[in-house]
Amino acid sequence: MHAGSRFRSLLVGITADEDPAQAPALVYATELASNYQSKLTVYVAAPPLMQPFPLTLGSSSIWIAQETERIEDMSQKVIQTIHRLLSDRGVNAGIEHAHSPFDGRFQRLIDLARFHDLTVLNAAKSSGGWGRPAIEHAIFDTGRPVMVTPHGREKLRNVAIAWDGSARAARAVRDCLDVLLNADQVAIATVLDTKGSDGLKSADGLVDYLALYGIKASISVIANPPGDDEGQPLREFLMKEGFELLVMGAFVHSRLRQAVLGGMTRSLLDECPVPVMMAY
Repeated sequence: MHAGSRFRSLLVGITADEDPAQAPALVYATELASNYQSKLTVYVAAPPLMQPFPLTLGSSSIWIAQETERIEDMSQKVIQTIHRLLSDRGVNAGIEHAHSPFDGRFQRLIDLARFHDLTVLNAAKSSGGWGRPAIEHAIFDTGRPVMVTPHGREKLRNVAIAWDGSARAARAVRDCLDVLLNADQVAIATVLDTKGSDGLKSADGLVDYLALYGIKASISVIANPPGDDEGQPLREFLMKEGFELLVMGAFVHSRLRQAVLGGMTRSLLDECPVPVMMAY
């Protein structure tokens, strides 16, 4: 285990209708668990329900029985695959899964996340399904950091911090100190628009804070030209400079404002070339 590591326990969430071998979150979390010698828990959520219409009083009990059996069969197949994948990596894990169509699709994930140091989830666009709501529940309802990953390549040597001076950005930095301590390169990226940048005003303070832990960080100022996509300049910076992880505070503006007008968090959740570690 990395010296002083706080990542003693990791949680990964996937669904029973996906191939675990192709789930970036599981691959990434397995690498993290191996590197940090962490306890790993996998939660397998129920697949979308297959509900025939119309349901009568008599047919509803048949449907419940059929759906319960289908969920159990699909979950067991996924669990067997997970055990095989983890065994190949020498990683042990506790695995839970939904048992009934009446199990809340997100509540058990939320409950588990509150007792784990980090939750790892697949990247997902806001187009329905389990993925995006799961990410937002993990961010808003658990009090723990969340990693959202578009791929399974666990590399944490070059890390960027999206710094805007907010309390949520500060919490993200604190929650991710273990990662920053082991990085070869840390850059504090602050976006500068026509109104200036609150992040730039306090970036020197963050440099001094990180130095207390022996972390040498540089400051990168990113121009943000007028446009509808707040995340695009940061995406371009990450790709151009070859960063492998982004650390940021989530939903600094209100959730409603981001839903209506867009924002940095929503833009990066929709599309980001690297894993994002977020705190709220």
